[in-house]
Amino acid sequence: MSDDVETLRSAYEALNHGDTEGALAVLDEDAEWSEHSDLPEAGVYRGRAAIRAFLEQFLESWQDFHQETEELIAGESCVLIMLRSRVRGKGSGVAVEARYAHLWTMADGRGVRVDAYLDREEALRALRHRAAAQS
Repeated sequence: MSDDVETLRSAYEALNHGDTEGALAVLDEDAEWSEHSDLPEAGVYRGRAAIRAFLEQFLESWQDFHQETEELIAGESCVLIMLRSRVRGKGSGVAVEARYAHLWTMADGRGVRVDAYLDREEALRALRHRAAAQS
């Protein structure tokens, strides 16, 4: 699991440096990304190409974009990453800070599913549920 953790750290660092391809490289070709229902981009994106389009459109909204890992919890075949982002809106210049989580399901060193959560406790419950289902 430590390899998965380092792989994901590298993907988030790549994104912070504007390297979308480097960030997407961790994803399986048939991966699914489920964005939280409270966000304008809510929905499930299937396949690396759809996830790329979603991510590029999302990043287009921001003049500055940076995510930092606040906490990382590795499970059997999943990794929960608690994040804080600091962004500045393109055009408006408005600074926004947000906390959220990504629960990654990993297989053979590749992300096969990412679920986004806005609530820390909800993300932790999802991690516990996933761990129980795998036992």
